[in-house]
Amino acid sequence: MIDNRVFADILIEGMEDWVPIDQLIWAAKEEAGGGSWKNYFAELLVFLVENDLIQIGELTEGGFSPWIGEPARILQLVTEDLESLSWDPRLGSRAWISNTGTGNDLARTLITS
Repeated sequence: MIDNRVFADILIEGMEDWVPIDQLIWAAKEEAGGGSWKNYFAELLVFLVENDLIQIGELTEGGFSPWIGEPARILQLVTEDLESLSWDPRLGSRAWISNTGTGNDLARTLITS
């Protein structure tokens, strides 16, 4: 089970705006310590999507456009995008994070705890 504190800042920030994928990368790097942060990133992303806390998608002229598919497919799309950028999303990653209603509900509880 992944501890809420790992992704609390992402959900709290996501209550007001879409969050760049690099926030999830930095959370994974910080939490993984000496372990494989890319594996932890994958675990974290799948956990958040499977538990309906976030959606992954891209920003378009019309706003946020979620990527549709099973969590493993979403992970594959994100990984392919990040691999094309050598895992440096500052170069223009397409992947963004949007909270779901469930994610916003949890974020509100994390603010007060």
